[in-house]
Amino acid sequence: MYQILIVEDEVKIAATVKEYLERDGHYVRHVTTVAAALSCVTAETDLIILDLMLPDGQGEDVCERVVRLYNTPVIILTSKRSEQSRINGFARGADDYLTKPFSPRELAMRVKSVLKRARPKDNVIRLEDDVVLFLDRRAVTKKGLEVKLTPNEYAILLCLASNWKAVVSRDKLVEYINAPDTLDRAVDVHIRHLRQKLEDDPRNPRLIKTAHGHGYALGVKRHA
Repeated sequence: MYQILIVEDEVKIAATVKEYLERDGHYVRHVTTVAAALSCVTAETDLIILDLMLPDGQGEDVCERVVRLYNTPVIILTSKRSEQSRINGFARGADDYLTKPFSPRELAMRVKSVLKRARPKDNVIRLEDDVVLFLDRRAVTKKGLEVKLTPNEYAILLCLASNWKAVVSRDKLVEYINAPDTLDRAVDVHIRHLRQKLEDDPRNPRLIKTAHGHGYALGVKRHA
């Protein structure tokens, strides 16, 4: 079962889409505004179906933010038909673009296609050193044994794993910490705790590397 968020201010359209997706066994939520979308999307959100014209803002802003923060797949569903609108949507990180009026059956098939591409088949991320992230239950194991992480530790590890070919700045990692007025130095504390729990030798970390003056990076390969 995947968690899907519909961001659509036309209630009848959203209800139809929700019905079709629930038939396929997905858990579906529906919101009507940019503010509501940004407040409820999390790393556990598997896909967003997004209208571009919303009462309190532009859907493109939602798309760009959730892709940047969580690498969440986005299907744009809109009445905007111009080539430039499609180009803008894909430039903001959308995975697919469907114009209204549309076939709900076609949308359901596109959802299946995007999810198949975007998520590992068994819904896990495997790293070297026998570290595995289970996305469906937000759990982590090392050498087959579960390691208890706090929600913030898990979120930071997931961010590093999702951006494993890049250095992730402290400022970006701060956005993953669920606490008000968080300072970037708090990231260092969470990283230290992650190393204590996951590294064979926390003083000589292999899994999470420090990029001095820039942030942190995954130091091992990702297999899925």
